[in-house]
Amino acid sequence: MGVNAGPLDYPLTKKGKREIEYLAKALSKIKISGIYCSPVFRAVETAKILAKPHKLGEQKLEGLTEAKLKPEFVGKEGRKRILLTPEAFDETYQELQERMVHTIDEIKKKGTGNIIVVSHGDPITALLQYIVERKIGNNKYYVLHPDPGSLSVIDFKDRPELVLFNYHRRQFQR
Repeated sequence: MGVNAGPLDYPLTKKGKREIEYLAKALSKIKISGIYCSPVFRAVETAKILAKPHKLGEQKLEGLTEAKLKPEFVGKEGRKRILLTPEAFDETYQELQERMVHTIDEIKKKGTGNIIVVSHGDPITALLQYIVERKIGNNKYYVLHPDPGSLSVIDFKDRPELVLFNYHRRQFQR
């Protein structure tokens, strides 16, 4: 089982660096006006790799940090078990989601154009859930609408996980 790194300053793995370098190359063709990241070392390292082709510096924002775990759970093995233990967290899922939405709103006020945001799995998931599931009064509606001819991948091994959504060739041809 994986380790829950939380705020610990683990560097990217060799595999992680290769994946980010691939993304940096793919995104190098797109005009990027800003890069924001969590101040956690691996997120800063990721942002620097993504920023290099654009000759930009990264801007660190506390609001993009990992979900706030209680100290006794940081760096422990059993990530999936920890994620299913609400008592392990110093913030609720709702608070995490609100923090991410607020941080994105702050980023939007700072500039326009294409922005890269580097965060962590749990905060990204909370933000995506906020975006995907909207509520109007007592009703919910979803904003996931795949384009014709696009590819989406769902991994059903342990639990259903959306691996890729709405991918098509024009993604990196801007």
